[in-house]
Amino acid sequence: MIDRFLRMNEVLEITSLSRSTIWRRIRAGEFPDSVPITPGRVGWKASDIAKWQNNPKKWG
Repeated sequence: MIDRFLRMNEVLEITSLSRSTIWRRIRAGEFPDSVPITPGRVGWKASDIAKWQNNPKKWG
C-alpha cells in the first residue's frame, strides 16, 4: 500500500493542533516526525498521523 503525505495545513485541520504545538510535540517525541519531500518542504505520512490519532499518549 502506498502512503500519502499530508501537508502542514492538512495536519492542522485533522489534528486541531496549532502549528507551534505540533513542532513542540515533535521535539518532545510526542508527535510523528515530518518527512522531507523536497528541499524546503516537509510532509507527514498519513498512516503516522492516523496512528497518533488512535493513541496520542503512546506515540514515541
